[in-house]
Amino acid sequence: MEFGPGEAILIAAAFLIGYGNSVLGSTGGLLLATMASVLPPPLVVPAHAVLEGLRNGVEWYRLRRSFSLQIVVSAGLGSLLAIGLAAPFASVVPAHVQAMLLGAFLIWACWWPAPDPGRRFPFRLPVASGVTGASSVFLGETGPLLRPFIADEPVDPKLVPGSVSAVAAIQHGLKVLAFAVLGAAYLSMLPLLAAMIVAGALGMALAARLRIRLPVVLVSLLIRLLVTALALRLLAIAVGWL
Repeated sequence: MEFGPGEAILIAAAFLIGYGNSVLGSTGGLLLATMASVLPPPLVVPAHAVLEGLRNGVEWYRLRRSFSLQIVVSAGLGSLLAIGLAAPFASVVPAHVQAMLLGAFLIWACWWPAPDPGRRFPFRLPVASGVTGASSVFLGETGPLLRPFIADEPVDPKLVPGSVSAVAAIQHGLKVLAFAVLGAAYLSMLPLLAAMIVAGALGMALAARLRIRLPVVLVSLLIRLLVTALALRLLAIAVGWL
């Protein structure tokens, strides 16, 4: 893979997002939106799964003493079944339709409130993880949709962050495996992914060193506006307006 302006943008974005994740805890889909603006639609979700799977895996390791094994097993089984069933259909979706789905989802995720888990019922968590896992095969990132269901489980609230990271890492890892089996071009993307991983790690290291406090509400709003702008551009390209 040759590195051009698009790849340079992704590497710079990975650095800034690594910094932002350390300072803010989340950058609200900015990585997915940036990748969708640069990479061909069929490559977006497979590449995003590698980066987010690694990030959540590191976070899971950091919180390895405080997560619920019951939640992880229950949600993991639901994700395994759903992703296994959904992944073969990812290649059937036309590129412009996938771009439209990504753009619409990013706008919805930015401005729509998190779902209300509602009343508990048997196997609610495996069902929720299955739905979000299958959706993430086409949309890339649905972790924020699953978090309310995990947080509503009858466990110590201190176990929720670690459990969310664990389930997210499992979902992304399952997608990486599924896309690899289906022939995703991971080998050709390896230099770019490696560069983005290093850039993200450097951003996180810089954030830990500088310890600069940012106005979270203002920065979160700016991130949502930026993600929305990128999503609108993606939709405009998908429908032929750009």
